[in-house]
Amino acid sequence: MRKVILASHGSLAEGMYSAVKMIMVNCENISAYGLDTYGNPSDIYEIVRDEIIQHPEDEYIILCDINGGSVHSHLMQLCTNKNVYLIVGMTLGMVLEISFSSADLGIRDVLRKAITSSIENTLLYDADSVKKEIEKGLEDDALW
Repeated sequence: MRKVILASHGSLAEGMYSAVKMIMVNCENISAYGLDTYGNPSDIYEIVRDEIIQHPEDEYIILCDINGGSVHSHLMQLCTNKNVYLIVGMTLGMVLEISFSSADLGIRDVLRKAITSSIENTLLYDADSVKKEIEKGLEDDALW
């Protein structure tokens, strides 16, 4: 079984979980741990470590908010386990991509797809690009 762990400073992880739950409804394989609730990255580390120890047959994908942040630094130590993977720069799109991925897809393919999707969906819009998108949309609408 694949399990997803969301971990962050503040309440970002819990907020991300709330958004995922709104879209997916069933989030039994997702857990969220933010420093607003747990107070110390060591506490989050211990909870996640204990989960991994209790379920060594499961694969764990940990998503953190900031590269090099205290939460990331603590949880990165868990990657010495062959069934634990950590992605930094958590986005809602990543979490959904991972959560909706086929169980038949290999873990590394799932992770690559989530990261690629995040990169492809990180966009900048300004006055010129928005105008082009609006015009493009109007052209598409004219076809129908």
